[in-house]
Parts: sequence; C-alpha cells; structure tokens
Amino acid sequence: MSGPATAAFSFAPFGAIALAALALREAHQMGREYLDVFAEIKSRTDALNQARDASQRSRIEERKVLRNRAQQSESRLERLRGLLAGVEEAAGVRFVGELPAGVVPPVDRLTDGWRRHIEAVAIEAARIQDFIRQHSKASQEMTADQDASEVLPVEEALHVYMMHRAMQSQLDPQQSDAVRKMVTRILARLDLDAGETVPVELDHLAKSMVLAPDLARAEVLAMELRLQVQWLCEARAAATAGIEEARALLAAMAEDVPMELAQLLEDVISGERVMDVPVRELAQTALTTIEAQRKTLQEEAAAQVLEQSLRDLGYEVDGVENTFFIEGGVAHFQRHGWGEYFVRMRVGAEDKTLNFNVVRARGAADSAERKRIDAMAEDRWCSEFPIMLETLKARGITLDVKRLLGAGELPVQVVDAASLPTAASEEHRRATPMQREVKR
Repeated sequence: MSGPATAAFSFAPFGAIALAALALREAHQMGREYLDVFAEIKSRTDALNQARDASQRSRIEERKVLRNRAQQSESRLERLRGLLAGVEEAAGVRFVGELPAGVVPPVDRLTDGWRRHIEAVAIEAARIQDFIRQHSKASQEMTADQDASEVLPVEEALHVYMMHRAMQSQLDPQQSDAVRKMVTRILARLDLDAGETVPVELDHLAKSMVLAPDLARAEVLAMELRLQVQWLCEARAAATAGIEEARALLAAMAEDVPMELAQLLEDVISGERVMDVPVRELAQTALTTIEAQRKTLQEEAAAQVLEQSLRDLGYEVDGVENTFFIEGGVAHFQRHGWGEYFVRMRVGAEDKTLNFNVVRARGAADSAERKRIDAMAEDRWCSEFPIMLETLKARGITLDVKRLLGAGELPVQVVDAASLPTAASEEHRRATPMQREVKR
C-alpha cells in the first residue's frame, strides 16, 4: 500500500495540542489511559477558563453600571445647581454646598472609588433639592408627586428644564408643552442605554431650547440640537465598534494578556475610554508577541505528542526533539526486532511536510534474498502507516498525505550506518519525551 510518503502536517489550536501533550505526560506518569486523563484535564481547564471569563465580565459590567450611575448623579447635580441659581436670586438666600463646582471623577476608578463618589454626589444633590423645595413655590408644585431620582435620565432632564422655564415669568406658559415635545422628540433619537445620561453638551443646548423666548428661537436651536445628536450617534457607533474590538482582543489573548493592557481594554469596554490608536497599537503588538510565543509552544507540544504517540504504538524513537517542527530535522523509529530497518521521518519546517520512508544500513550486497527482506520491511510499515495517521489525528496532529508510493515501487533506501541510531543512543531512545516538557 505505502512506500515513501509525503504528508502536509497541521496542528490543533495551541490550547488543544498543549492539553494533549499534558495529558500524555500525566497518563504516562500515572499509568492511566490517555483519553481518560485528557477528558479530566480538559474539564478542569474549561472550568478555569469559564471562571476567568465570568469574573472578567462581572468586573467590567460592575464598572460600567457604576460609571453610568456616577454620570447620572453628576448630571442631576449639575441640573439642580443650574436651577439653584434662580432660586437663590428669587429667595435672597444662599445655599452652602459641600462639593466644589464642577464635579471631578474619582482618582480611584475601581468599584470602591466610584461608590464613594456616587454617594457624595447624591448627598449634595439631595441637599440642593431640599433647598429648592423649601424656597421655590414652582419647584414645590412640580415635584410634589415626582422624585427626580426615580425617573429616567431624559425625563429627569426635561423635568428640570421645565422647572427652569416655570420660574421665568416673562416666558409664555402656553408654549411650554410645544417646546417640551420638541426637545423630547429630538433627544429620543439618542437611544440611551438604561441609566445613561444626556451628554453635557446636549444637556446645555436642550436647556437653551426650553428657555427660548419664543418658538421661532426654539426652532433655530432645535436645528443645532439635531445636528449634535447626529454627531453623537456616529461617535457612539464608533465607540461600539471599539468596544467589540477590545472584547475580541481580550478573548484572543485570554490568560496571556499583560495586566496593564487588560486594564486598558477593560476601560474601553466599560466606556471609560475610547479605543484610540495608542491602545490599539499596544494591543496589536502584544497579540503578535503572544501568537509567536504560542506558535513556538504549539510546535514544541506537537513534537512531544508525535514522539509519545509513536512510543504508545510500540516504536522505539530517536531524534524527535522539542524543536523538531520548529527547526526541522530527521528522526528514526522502529519496532523491536526490526533489526537494521528503520522508518526515517524528515520534517520540512518551511513547507510544513513530513516525509516517511523505510531505510536500512549499508551492508551486504544486493541479492534476491535481500530484495525479499526489503519488500517484507516495506509491507510491514505500509500496514501500520494508517494506524499512525489515525492516532496522531486523534491527538491533534493531522497529516494530509500528498504523495504515496506503493510498497516496492522504489527500492528501500540504503544509508550510511552512522546516520542511524546505534547502541550509544539507546538510553536516549528509551527516554520518554514527557521528560522534555514544553516550556511556559
């Protein structure tokens, strides 16, 4: 069936071939079946990966929720401060705040820092709201049945805008409903996430619309607001694409991602920063390095799987080192009792091929008997070749046969005896490849 053969090799993904190498090593050390050990290791690895991913998702989601809550609290505080100025002037009473003007996000942007920040802003907003209710009749009437902390951000913004308008005696109260509907219709295009606030620049423009002296001026401001909303929607689409890119990069690097880079990518996903050029370049450089390292480890693991699989099939193996698939080279294997016959296995690292052919040491002159014994050696290997292919494929090494000659189509190759394993290398040939672990 098979004389000399050439096959293109390919490996299972890095994680799978590394698991196969580890399972072979543990199975050999513990004297257990490979498939049983592989299943146990894969189950443990999957559980660890799932726990890591779940922890990461939970951490990012918590930061995103806290950031949205902080933005909502900050926006509400700024709106109340805007309303406060008019109340102070009308009532002739000054409010003494505990937080400085212009809320500054916390330096510590981890969960505890955000929580402390949100609590401080909420306390200040509640104090201002109480002050406004005590000193403004219009505010008392409009907030009697509505707690601003329980409404959606856009509704809350409009609520405060209308409070501002109600306090302006020179504005036509009959136009208030028309202006409110106009602002609501435009801001609805934002499609904000739950708990997300109206951006500051739109907040100020919408407020100006509500306080416009007439509908004509409100219509002019509405054109600018529509344009700002369109620009923001485009920016949000770009940010969403950046978030998906950051997610993909984190998933690709998995547990190998550097800690500082992981923090930056999580910042992008949680919305604390955009996927800008520096972050993208840093991530791509890291991914390129990680992929190169994984390729080396994958090839080292594949060499271990190849050698141990041949040993499991009953062959004595010589010449398969960890760099076998990286640098190329020649290895030999044979069964006990094959005498001077070996299967020579040559790796082409550049074209990713494996070549197999039966060889024997140069010795006695060719004769009919020698040719008969050569044919028996080839027939013997030919019958075992498919079993080797199936075993390697099951363990993550696929050999796609490109060239296959029948037994006897070419004479058995006769080589210098010095190029074949000898008794001097017997100790190495007996050594298990699992003693040469893949470095990590």
